[in-house]
Amino acid sequence: MRVTVDFSWREAGVLSLNAGRIVFPSAPAAAGIYRFDLGDRVYIGETDQLKRRFQGYRTPGARQATNIRLNSALTSVLSNGHPASAATVTNAVVDVDVDGTRAPLDLTYKAARLLVESAALVAERLQGRAVENL
Repeated sequence: MRVTVDFSWREAGVLSLNAGRIVFPSAPAAAGIYRFDLGDRVYIGETDQLKRRFQGYRTPGARQATNIRLNSALTSVLSNGHPASAATVTNAVVDVDVDGTRAPLDLTYKAARLLVESAALVAERLQGRAVENL
């Protein structure tokens, strides 16, 4: 069996700091995959709602270890004067060679998001990029 995942990153924009808090570019209230380009490394994740996930990184709760870690990493990059940007994926297609099926992936389904996220992580590593979340 061969499975091919087709997707394209849509640049969302640059991140910045305002009074020490991260300002994210606008993100849709849709399920998808996201990538933060931190210059020397990337962070890739998936979520059922991009807008809410970005907000979680901006204002992490006391028990949200990943949000706290990413908030710290992003704040450090930005406060040191380095650029950081975000990109998203809200549409993807899968090809399955067993029967020639080509179908859109429903990114509201977690397994579909994980498939795209995994493909994105592997692609970054194959291109020699350091990946923050591995």
